[in-house]
Amino acid sequence: MVRRLFIAMFLATSMVFGSTSLSSAQDADTSAFRDIAVGKDYRLRVAAALALGRSKSPGARPALEKALRDPHPAVRASAAAALGALGNPAAVPALKAALTVESTPSQKRPIQAAIERLSKLSAKARFLVSLGKFENRSGVKDAMLGSLLKQQTRNRVMQFADIEIVADGTDVAAEGKSRKLPAFTLDGSVTHLSKRHGADGIGYSAKVEFVIREMPSQTLKGSMTGSAQAVAEARRARGGRELAQLQNDAVAGAIESALQRAPLALEAASGSSVVPSGR
Repeated sequence: MVRRLFIAMFLATSMVFGSTSLSSAQDADTSAFRDIAVGKDYRLRVAAALALGRSKSPGARPALEKALRDPHPAVRASAAAALGALGNPAAVPALKAALTVESTPSQKRPIQAAIERLSKLSAKARFLVSLGKFENRSGVKDAMLGSLLKQQTRNRVMQFADIEIVADGTDVAAEGKSRKLPAFTLDGSVTHLSKRHGADGIGYSAKVEFVIREMPSQTLKGSMTGSAQAVAEARRARGGRELAQLQNDAVAGAIESALQRAPLALEAASGSSVVPSGR
């Protein structure tokens, strides 16, 4: 295993003004979506439901909600558990509807557990966020960097109890108005990516930037930037796979660096407080 050294530094959270366009893309585990919809063996549908729950992809919610009406009880229970793991409170109405249909305590329990978990998450949320445009502006040719940035951003932001990411395609402004919560769109880009050779080994440096837009006005309210390095011993990072992983590690570190103060940045964007610029 390659041993890596990570150096991450928070660079800045600054207030800016302007506007930009909205773009969204739905990420999905294609095989799991197919299996949960048309898998002939109920065990295949159970596995697909659990996989979608682990994926943390908000786009999985409609498929899992449909699976709550599956003819096999094990699939319905797995779909309920997966919706709870997915962590999207928008699934609560479908779960409550499913609860009225089930007749046995054993079938009701996973649904009730999912409703309880999602209700707690909904109660904690202070900000609603949709993921907008994610792109690679580093100059390095890598078609996967934009999607990598988006997925890792989603995973990191979902760790904040007070920030809820809405499902792709959701009108975040309308959702915010309905729930009386500030609504924003988050755009991201990889702004720098470089490889270097040094006495300490081979390394990659990465910088990312996130822009916060208030919805529905799309007014630019703030930005967060972060940078990181990932370094490995030269003799252990010679193959293409190892170098690609090292590059991804640098990007992941930069994302962590930028997003560590995301709740404070959203507070500033909503006018609740002022976030000082980092150095």
